[in-house]
Amino acid sequence: MANDEGSPQVGVRQRRTRGTAAAEEASSSNRSPSTSSSTNSSNPRQNENNGEEGAAGGNDRDLSPEEVEKLVQMQDVTGIDDLQICRALLESKDWDLEATVMEHMGIPRETVRERAPQPQRNPDPLPEVPNARSALQVRRPNRVHRNQGWATYAFDWGFYLLLLPVTVPYRIASTTFTGCYNIVAYFFGLPALPGGLAGRRPPIGRTDPTGDVRSFKEKFESKYGTTHPDFHPGSYSQVLDEAKKELKFLLVYLHSADHQDADAFCSSTLASPAFADFVGNNALFWGCSVDSPEGYRVSQALRESTYPFLAVIVLRQNRMMVVGRVEGSVAAGALVERLEALIRDNEAFIVAARHEREERSMNQFIREEQDRAFQETLRQDQEKERKKKEEEEQKKREEEEELRLEKEETDRKEEIKRMKVELVSQIPNEPEAGEADCVRVLVKLPGGQRLERRFRQSHSLKHLYFYVFCHPESPDNFDVTTNFPRTVLRCRPEQDPATFEEAGLGSSVMLFVNDLDA
Repeated sequence: MANDEGSPQVGVRQRRTRGTAAAEEASSSNRSPSTSSSTNSSNPRQNENNGEEGAAGGNDRDLSPEEVEKLVQMQDVTGIDDLQICRALLESKDWDLEATVMEHMGIPRETVRERAPQPQRNPDPLPEVPNARSALQVRRPNRVHRNQGWATYAFDWGFYLLLLPVTVPYRIASTTFTGCYNIVAYFFGLPALPGGLAGRRPPIGRTDPTGDVRSFKEKFESKYGTTHPDFHPGSYSQVLDEAKKELKFLLVYLHSADHQDADAFCSSTLASPAFADFVGNNALFWGCSVDSPEGYRVSQALRESTYPFLAVIVLRQNRMMVVGRVEGSVAAGALVERLEALIRDNEAFIVAARHEREERSMNQFIREEQDRAFQETLRQDQEKERKKKEEEEQKKREEEEELRLEKEETDRKEEIKRMKVELVSQIPNEPEAGEADCVRVLVKLPGGQRLERRFRQSHSLKHLYFYVFCHPESPDNFDVTTNFPRTVLRCRPEQDPATFEEAGLGSSVMLFVNDLDA
């Protein structure tokens, strides 16, 4: 029992525990913006049959528990340390663990198909197969499921024991070699191991996407000349947004200077005038080196398998999706023909998107016109309502003013009537006609009536005013004037009037009453 700790089974279980934690951490961590992969575009018709994935990429979702389990099993069986590579291999086989391991290790599947039933494949991309059990499980089954027969259970055990002598040494050798090579590569600047031995080492340095693109263009022109498709100067995210906004195809080129075909492809294909003219008339072109941070990030998103690498991206179903791939060196003429076929097969999506956008724009324009018409009608109604309200308020104010004036006039007349009654008592008695200081006054009213009365020379002219004011035919507001020369007598009580003698009136005088309100 003491030897169990060092046994391969215990080591596998310990590594599975660490691998599961790493897989779960990797699946829940943040991913950089990416694009989805699709089937290889070497056969454009096959792309139409197999379907494409969105340009948002397959790494932008969390893994299910079943997928995490398969990811760890894949790492244990194959000895691949990089979880991203394991995940990419599993996704390429729709998470079929058995098929992935068989293909990676070069084991024919015919014998396995004869003994083990094949699970039903889901045609949708990135399927989830809940409760599925692969024949390549490293963990020993601890019980038999209800839907699992004894034959399958025995097969799992047999296959596990069959592969155990191969997987353990392979993993030890792969890990040792990878670690030693990475140490040497780190100090001497050697390129990272390709494929399943090690992933490309991410560049270290300041992140400047547009600077990476500009640097790649400058290096390309200095080495291969200025005859090439027009490189988009922005970052990958910016060119994606521009292609989506302008409804254009996007051609992405990832450059690896270490690849043996890179120089020939750039000089003979990308620098070809025919290829440059074709791209300039049909698509946006963006390129970057995978040795830069921006190129490495896009490489992780597109998950290319070899270089040179080209990806065709277009708007489909409101998403930027990879609709074709070109991997490996291709002549300019063949590449143009392949891209023409891709564009021809997917141009309907651009037309549909443009039609949908125009229809949406037209509907929005119609809604805006309706909103403007409604707002104008509403404004006119509000203006009419405002004017109507103002007219009603003005009419109400006029009525109130009229009532106020009528009340004031009524009060004034009532006050005059009261004053006429009260002022009668202040008029002195009329003297006799033969008295020496007697003044005979003849007053002519505006209506032609004549009033005659005698006053004393010592009487105030206000008494004359009271006499005229208290007469029923007298106007309410008046003044008294002489005939010749015409002079207005100061006879109002508030004018501090003089006496008849001080006013220079003789023993007999003719006076006139002028209505000031007439």
